[in-house]
Amino acid sequence: MLCLFALLLAQSLAAPPAAVQRAQEVALLPLRALGVPADVQRALQATLRNQLAALPEATLVPELVVEKELAKEPDCQARVVCAAGAARRAGAKTLILGTASQLGDAFLIDLKLVDAASAEELRRATHPLTGSRDGLIETLRAAAVELLAPARYAGSLRIEVAGGAGAEIFVDGRAVGKAPLQDPVEKLAPGKHTVRIAGARDQSTFVEVSFGKLSSVRIDAQRVPSPVAGPLAAKLPAAVLQPSPRAGWIRPAAYSGLALAVVAAVVGVTYHARAYATASDLNRREQLNQLGQSDLGAYGKVDVDVNRARGFYLAAVALGAAGSGLLLWDLQTEHRSFALRAGPAELSLSF
Repeated sequence: MLCLFALLLAQSLAAPPAAVQRAQEVALLPLRALGVPADVQRALQATLRNQLAALPEATLVPELVVEKELAKEPDCQARVVCAAGAARRAGAKTLILGTASQLGDAFLIDLKLVDAASAEELRRATHPLTGSRDGLIETLRAAAVELLAPARYAGSLRIEVAGGAGAEIFVDGRAVGKAPLQDPVEKLAPGKHTVRIAGARDQSTFVEVSFGKLSSVRIDAQRVPSPVAGPLAAKLPAAVLQPSPRAGWIRPAAYSGLALAVVAAVVGVTYHARAYATASDLNRREQLNQLGQSDLGAYGKVDVDVNRARGFYLAAVALGAAGSGLLLWDLQTEHRSFALRAGPAELSLSF
């Protein structure tokens, strides 16, 4: 892993920034490391700076200028108002600050775009990091675009429909056309989307859209067979095809589990960040020989916050797995069982 980040750092430092017209001055503050080794933090910082410099929407204030302004007040970076003032004096309109966290083999980068004049948060980008060099660069590029060029933070989706010519196609409940759809659906936010094909039998599925990429999905929208013909039709003259009832609690429970997983992860990151801030303050005061008897409880608070963060991380994993499992189960059984009813008679069909 360390060799990987060393290669990443070397590539980031070697790549020259794009020489294009800049729109706004941005100050990039050093990333705060939460459990991340110093060399990894430097590699992430250099890569992020390189990706920001390549955007035509902004130009970066020189790193030394920002550091000089931050050094005018002790621990300025840890206070948003102070950091915003330093960025403003350095000539920036906005500043980017955030944390790089590591828990086991998992990395997470959390960035904020802050207005230098008001110290108010404008946008936020939180992304997990993969272990490959290309994945790291792509993730940091996505975070840079999400903060400084949100209109370009999008992907596209090509939808192919088999056996459903003329069927209406919906993405997240919005009609996008009829099958066959010639052009991809553009400007979709990265993440999961629901694609539904309306017809004699609705078909729906989830698809993942990635930033800056063309994703694709193929849906088989074969129509449900017509009511039984021939000799059986004479015996069942009033036959109609109806779906068998399904448990209505499964999908709400799945969405609830996924939502709670997100909340647990955010709370875990909050406790993790608070523990880091407290530990950093204690370390600084220890170096200045300013610790007192009352600070003993603060060390215990750091351990408590770290343990709470781990607990919420584990809860997020468990809730996410449960919610995903329920959702997959519901999708697989949504259109699987149908019943052919005719008066008191009933014939079950599976598709």
